[in-house]
Order: sequence, then C-alpha cells, then structure tokens
Amino acid sequence: LMLRARLTFDQLVGRYVEYRGGDKSSVQGISGYFGRSQAICGDHIMRAGKHWATFTRSSSLVINQTVGVIRPLPGWEKRGILSFNPGSDVCCPDLHQGRTDRWEGNVHYCCVNMTTGYCHWTAWRDTDSNNLVGHSDYDEDCLTLGVSLDLDEGTLSLYQNRRLCTLKDGLAGEYCWIAGFFQGGDVSVQ
Repeated sequence: LMLRARLTFDQLVGRYVEYRGGDKSSVQGISGYFGRSQAICGDHIMRAGKHWATFTRSSSLVINQTVGVIRPLPGWEKRGILSFNPGSDVCCPDLHQGRTDRWEGNVHYCCVNMTTGYCHWTAWRDTDSNNLVGHSDYDEDCLTLGVSLDLDEGTLSLYQNRRLCTLKDGLAGEYCWIAGFFQGGDVSVQ
C-alpha cells in the first residue's frame, strides 16, 4: 500500500543528474554539460486513483527543468545512458519496446517545464505530433508546483497556489513521477 509513502527518486537515468546532499527525494542536474537526464520515482508506481506530488526548485533561473509522469522504466538506470530525454524522437523506439499490458492509452510521458509552464506529451511513436501548450496564468517565478494525477478521470493537472489547468487528459494505465534536467537546476519531491 503506497498511501502516504515518502516519494524518492529511485532511478537516475543519464549521467547529468545526481542526488542532492545524499537525499533521494532531492536531485540536481550537473552544470556545465549539454546532456539531458531524468530522475524517476520508479519504486512508486501509480495504477489507480488520485495521486499528488509537490515539486520544489531553488531557483527560477534554470530554463530546461521539467516535472511530470512517465511509464515505469525498470532497469533503465543501469543502461549507462549518457543523455536521456524521454520526449525525444531518438529515444522513442527503445521506450516503446518496453511496452507492457499495463500501458493503456497513448500518453506515455507528459511533463511541464517548471519555468515556462509549457506542457509536452508523447506516445513514443514515430508518427507522434508532440503537444506543447502554454498557460497564461502560469507564474514563471513560482518555485513550487503541485501536480495531480487522477487515474479515475485520466487527467494530469497543474497547481500554483491554486488549480491552474488540466495539462493533459487521456492518461490510463500505470505511471511514475519524473523530473528532468538539461544543465543545472535542482528539484525535490514530496
């Protein structure tokens, strides 16, 4: 039973992310490199019901920092991948090969940029047209984002002091929380 379980980033995929101060609920991108990396709450798989995560960063100056949900990717932290971007067409074939019967629907990865508020999602197929949507009420200087995954309704919603919007509908099956980095930045999850 995962009720009230402490969220931790159990998988670090790519060489440009590390734990911050040895705390598995806090990670940081490694500055000075041009690769993307991801931190995944791989031991916290959400399959039904309503789920909430609060993501906090220490600076609003880091541009390419994302948070959201992804399909479980067991063992990907052991692949020795240099740079990993689950929204990239380059990664899609390998990611789609990992498909299981628990992957329902076609939203396999959905994230929001913590600085701009833009949402990106993909089904990991070559024919995808990735959705990029902005939100006029988004506060770019806000350091804390709430993200709600409602698998009963199939929605991923965004909060900044209040509910801002539904980022994406049509989510079904199983997901994990994810935080992504491109050069520097940090984020903690709870």
